[in-house]
Amino acid sequence: MKILIAGCGTVGSVVCKLLSQEKSIKSIICADINIQSFGKNAKVHFKHADFSNRKQILRLLKNEGYDLIVNTSLPVYNKILLKCCLENKVNYIDLASYWDFDRSPKAKCPYKVEQLDFNDKFKKKNLVGLINAGISPGLTNLLARKCADTLEEVEFIRIRLFEDTQTEELCFPWSIEWLLDKINCKPLVYRNGKFRIMENYSEEEVYNFPQPLGERKVCLISQEEVGTIPQFIKVKNVDIKSYDNQIEINKLLVNMGLVSKRKIKIGKNKIAPLQFLSELLKEKNKEKANKLKIPDDAQFGLVVEADGKKDNKNVTIRFSVIFPKQKEINRLKLDSNFISYPTALLVKLFVLSIPKINKYGVYPPELLEEDIRKSILKELKKYFVIKNF
Repeated sequence: MKILIAGCGTVGSVVCKLLSQEKSIKSIICADINIQSFGKNAKVHFKHADFSNRKQILRLLKNEGYDLIVNTSLPVYNKILLKCCLENKVNYIDLASYWDFDRSPKAKCPYKVEQLDFNDKFKKKNLVGLINAGISPGLTNLLARKCADTLEEVEFIRIRLFEDTQTEELCFPWSIEWLLDKINCKPLVYRNGKFRIMENYSEEEVYNFPQPLGERKVCLISQEEVGTIPQFIKVKNVDIKSYDNQIEINKLLVNMGLVSKRKIKIGKNKIAPLQFLSELLKEKNKEKANKLKIPDDAQFGLVVEADGKKDNKNVTIRFSVIFPKQKEINRLKLDSNFISYPTALLVKLFVLSIPKINKYGVYPPELLEEDIRKSILKELKKYFVIKNF
């Protein structure tokens, strides 16, 4: 395959490095508006690209002849890249949805998974558009499907995330702008067959993660899984909660309106607090030599569990993955962190599955063919322990 990686940031650069090690990958173009090369590699080439400029992207695609575009940049560029893929018959993968309100009066879900609008057009051109294909969303969707396939009836799917940066400083393992936007977004749940928008960081509970993580307080957060899983898996209830050691900082930012998109007037100009804070933090990171050193013990993990019935009995199916600590990831010499490395690894596995997929259209990982889903999880077990407990 010949691949265009849109975005050369914390995740995109690691995706490039991992894919360049694969024999099936012929060449990789890593494109971004600000190019930061990361050493010599015969397969990896760098190009300047502004993903908001459709004509520029079309020229790039026409000249190079790609098999696949992977959007590791901001989801705001999803629709532009999807349109360009259609015009040039190129397959597509991204990691997240833009996740804005759906203004249609017929909308069942309050938030719109905008990529799904391209499903029919991708089908007609025999193209694959795999969306939300990282860890969460991504791996969580695969495990939700695996849980559901084990049961005859599914009552509740719960996704529980664990993120501990081991620092009291604001820490951004990937895009500052996108993480600030996520902090501000109200969480979505699916209750008794209906979508509902909840308050930020509400419904706090104590959840018992697998050892050595143990019991932690979790609360509702906004993630795309809740927007797609109920549409493609027959289930009555879905929610996602997270433990985050920086949750109090996040709550403060929300309560003070510092991550709001609503513009306020300062003198003669108007600016959104989110935009201001994002630029401020970017400058702060530059002052720290472009990188905040993440503590060695920072770690990420997740659990996906489903309640339901099997053989007329109430059953709970659980799968957990605890990813390596930062100190273990440092040994890989990929210049990655405790979230960007496992995310990039999942992206790599999704990318390598593209030539094997026979199902065309635009859809999330829970709709992948069964053999593809099983193959990805089997390959992942070579790197991490997927535990059924």
